[in-house]
Amino acid sequence: MKKLLPFGLAILVSLIVSLACQVSAPTDSGLESTQIALAIQQTSMALQQITGTQSEPPPANVEAPVQPTYTLYPTYTMQEIIPPAQQAQETEPPPAAPAPTATTDKLFQKVTTDRTVFYCVPSTGPTTLTITVEMSDIDRGATLFWRLEGKASGTKLDWEIVDMRRASSNTRSYTFDANSWEGTNNFFYPPLMGESWFEFQIISNDGLERTEVFANVTFFPCNQ
Repeated sequence: MKKLLPFGLAILVSLIVSLACQVSAPTDSGLESTQIALAIQQTSMALQQITGTQSEPPPANVEAPVQPTYTLYPTYTMQEIIPPAQQAQETEPPPAAPAPTATTDKLFQKVTTDRTVFYCVPSTGPTTLTITVEMSDIDRGATLFWRLEGKASGTKLDWEIVDMRRASSNTRSYTFDANSWEGTNNFFYPPLMGESWFEFQIISNDGLERTEVFANVTFFPCNQ
């Protein structure tokens, strides 16, 4: 289009010169003037079209508007919060295991003594005391706890322990000897101990069963 503009101007100038020359010749002035005016008008319009086309360059490729981009962010779904199971009550303790029992029968069937009074001097009275227990299961064994308790003073000696020996298929027994004069005694007590209760209790060797505390036997110590 830039090349057409000089070419059009050259044509216009040529027409004007040509017409001017014709005007200079003796012709009908009115007709010639009209022809010249029309030629100039047409030429001018052609130039305007050329220059208009040139002045308005074709539109460049219009780029589509840039769409804003959005960064995707993770979405969050509200989770229902379930409270933990009430731990009050906390953890219930396991039930206690039942205590084992050897037999359905009572272990200690019968407890007997061969006397209710004994002494430390043979001339005064018997110096021995035999305690026997009848058991439903003799293999479980039996331990005998004993002590002296002064009748007047209320003094209680510490508990002593002896093992009851098998006497038969279903009994165990133990014999106390208080004969200190002949030196056969198998238990001791402090000096100046007066008349006392001889207390005892029998407990199974596994510790699961025991008798009551018996205090129906009287012992007369030697006054030293």
